[in-house]
Amino acid sequence: MQNPEITNLSYAAQLFLWKKRTLYIGKFKEPLKLSQGAATLSISLGEPCSFITEGMSEPIYSKSLIIPAGLAVTVDTKGSLFANCHLDVLGRDFFYLYSQAQKTCVNIGYELEHESDLISGLTHMFNTEMSSDNAFDYLERKLENANSPPLEPFPVDTRIEKIIDLVQATVNDSITGEELAESVNLSIPRLAQLFKKQTGIPIRRYRLWHRLYLTAQNVGRGKNLTEAAIDAGFTDSPHFAHTFRAMLGMTPSYILSQVNKTRITL
Repeated sequence: MQNPEITNLSYAAQLFLWKKRTLYIGKFKEPLKLSQGAATLSISLGEPCSFITEGMSEPIYSKSLIIPAGLAVTVDTKGSLFANCHLDVLGRDFFYLYSQAQKTCVNIGYELEHESDLISGLTHMFNTEMSSDNAFDYLERKLENANSPPLEPFPVDTRIEKIIDLVQATVNDSITGEELAESVNLSIPRLAQLFKKQTGIPIRRYRLWHRLYLTAQNVGRGKNLTEAAIDAGFTDSPHFAHTFRAMLGMTPSYILSQVNKTRITL
């Protein structure tokens, strides 16, 4: 499949920000060193990308990857247009999509069964200025198709669902781990265990991940990077920049400060 032409578009990338998922479609100049706060569906819309992580002796090439939350992996997109979809924190998307991976290595699934349909769908999304609702519904249908045939219902611990809601509602407050645990009648160690089991990451890491999401959302609403990061709960710009780089493998200015080149849809 050929790369979509971007020279006639008013943007070089698209960033969709939804509460359930986020989706970035664009090009990366350097390999991405990822350790993300959410499971990720990564799709190359051009040539196959390569990925390598600890425990692998050499990189593997593929057009579609499903990466668990918190796993450190280096992805080289080879300059192709690339889609990174950060999936729902509770793990439903990862559970279903991972089952569609035809091959696996070090907990990374690759060569998804419905790869070609996902590529064509994401290419269409890149070339179309969809509204937020239309884009979300379109991607939802594509992911549902990738989950065919349907699997058993994915188990969700409602206590962890409540904790996620509380973290999102108190991102600028100093709510403690003890207060979170008390809200669902659990001990702190038991809550930490159940949260990691459900989401794949610790609570503190999820809180930082959600702050990155809020920062991007603030930029999309017209705030500068520093103001956006502080309003999202980061203590200062260096803290934000370090977190962004550590989780997403690139500087925040590469995506968020170039709003004239990145179409941000809230």
